[in-house]
Amino acid sequence: MPRRREGPVKNTQTGYYFFDSYVGLGPDRQRIRFSLHTQDSGRAQFLFEQEWKRVWAEYYGVKTPRSQAAAKLGDAIEEFVKYERDVRRAREWRTIQARLGFAAAVWGPVRRVSSINHDDLTRLDKALKEAGRSLHTINHYFALLKTFFSWAIDKNYHPGPSPIKAVRPYIVDDKRRAYSPEEIEKILEAAARIEKEARPADLIMRNGRRIVTMLLLTGMRLGEFLNMKWSAVQGSQIVFLRTETKQRREKVIPVTPAIHKILDELLKERKDEYVLPLRRRHGVMNAGYADNLIRKIRELTGINDFVLHGLRHTASTIMVSEALGRGVGIADVMQVLGHSQVKTTMKYQHADLSRMRRAVEVLGQRAGRKAKVDKGKSSGYTGPDEKLGNRAKSGKK
Repeated sequence: MPRRREGPVKNTQTGYYFFDSYVGLGPDRQRIRFSLHTQDSGRAQFLFEQEWKRVWAEYYGVKTPRSQAAAKLGDAIEEFVKYERDVRRAREWRTIQARLGFAAAVWGPVRRVSSINHDDLTRLDKALKEAGRSLHTINHYFALLKTFFSWAIDKNYHPGPSPIKAVRPYIVDDKRRAYSPEEIEKILEAAARIEKEARPADLIMRNGRRIVTMLLLTGMRLGEFLNMKWSAVQGSQIVFLRTETKQRREKVIPVTPAIHKILDELLKERKDEYVLPLRRRHGVMNAGYADNLIRKIRELTGINDFVLHGLRHTASTIMVSEALGRGVGIADVMQVLGHSQVKTTMKYQHADLSRMRRAVEVLGQRAGRKAKVDKGKSSGYTGPDEKLGNRAKSGKK
């Protein structure tokens, strides 16, 4: 029988526990020693028990199925990505592969899935910040890891509970906003200049004006327009199928003369089934392909917080605030934006001082008096003490 020690051994300098035991007897005796990658004594004891079973099985040549302790991180991620791609048909499986691959590079692909703990998550968080990832992106990394560990627990690659369970996402102040008319004019001028000066090989830049204008006119998401096919253009409307939208809902956008003009320009340069004539390595393109366009527009306009999704906010604000006053229902705006809930649509309505002033004036007119209070003049309101004093003088109670 292999010789067994009582439990894991703690390194007094680093505080980490490691497996240290012997197998065999006499001249065949071998010492096996490796780190358990944890500073928690309870966790170390559990991993020690799992590793002892594996060592015992290997020593006697017993073939056992891949267990919790034996599943390597790199192999598990590869299997998980295959599951997402082939079973769940995830469109963003390449993003999943890249981001989980980054985590594996930080932790080590030969690490066992069962050995990942909270210290490793802290190390990953630090590595992501050093790599310049935004808080939005870091939250997405950990959301993917949450799904991955839930899958790993179901496959018995991890004993549970999920180490990601105690992690809380960053609270990010959403800086996306609607742009003013002056800013929109600058953005359109910058996009036209970029399109004119772009190199022939830089197809995103060469279509910069069309991308910006189309997003502003339709309120589409960038990914929807990048992957839009000519089959979606059906007469006087653009129809996105359920499989082509974020919310998995069919979306219909009426084609206005301005939109029709852009589609005519793109039709003359048609190369394949996609509306935008771009080089596509894997078919589906994500919003990251337009990062250089965003960076260039920021340089030319001086709008440091510019993002292409802000054009969707601008279009949505115009539709919600202006169109609703012309007899257009909120359900129509929801259909164009592709939202499933009214509260999501209302988030896109950004307050405007002139509209707020008009709203107050309308309330004043309906009350039968003009709601204008000049700055520095009294409004005619007397406080409760003054009213009480007047009553006392008149003898009224």
